[in-house]
Amino acid sequence: MRRGAVAGILFAGPLVAAWAGPVDHGDSIEVAAEHQSLSKGLADWRETSLRVARAYGPRELLSMNVRRTDRFGLDDTSAGLAYTVPLDPRFVASMEASFSPSHRVLPRHELGAAIQYEFAPAWLLHGGFKTTAYDNTTVRQGLVRLERYVSSFSWSVAWRPTQALGTYAQGVELRGSYYYGDKNVVGLILAAGREATAIGEQRVVLADVRTVALTGRHWFDPAWALTYSLERIRQGTFYSRSGIRLGVQYSF
Repeated sequence: MRRGAVAGILFAGPLVAAWAGPVDHGDSIEVAAEHQSLSKGLADWRETSLRVARAYGPRELLSMNVRRTDRFGLDDTSAGLAYTVPLDPRFVASMEASFSPSHRVLPRHELGAAIQYEFAPAWLLHGGFKTTAYDNTTVRQGLVRLERYVSSFSWSVAWRPTQALGTYAQGVELRGSYYYGDKNVVGLILAAGREATAIGEQRVVLADVRTVALTGRHWFDPAWALTYSLERIRQGTFYSRSGIRLGVQYSF
């Protein structure tokens, strides 16, 4: 049974650009670029990133990432760490943290932790919590996800409660994935609900967000893979954005 890895995939939003199915437990480097077009005459978003991962054993992985973004005409940089470790054959824990020294649009820092529990063969339950700090507000988000693997397919349903700006909100998310070949995967993500949304320099609001995304990873040989995602997101009445992300991953 293919187990979904929890590090770095639980809290980054309905579409997690780096997520392309279960993480392969080997040392790897990924370089990626992303471009997003916004409605209402807003400037396009751009991002480049570098991710380095080191495997210390089965399901034990430490990853480090740096990224540079251009959003709303403002440049930002950030760096992060994520660590996944098995506690026993059925429990896997993860921790993640990131910070942005510039934090013009990106959060000042983020801290999160999660646990994955295989309570029955091919059935997984994920739970976690994350705190995201901006200059003027803090967003607290939880996650409960039920995941099921059947043959070459998987599906999951998630509930995301959020507390921010003195208000409680929640969202739901559906994911489905198809695994083909040895390690290849393509997935579809559908999400809806109220989420914390950036609308400018350190300006965060709660908005009704709708997301449709296609994401995946395709290996050309044992060492090289292409990661990709396509997304369409409506950020309430503020703007809509359509984006593509392409990455090249080298495993060694």
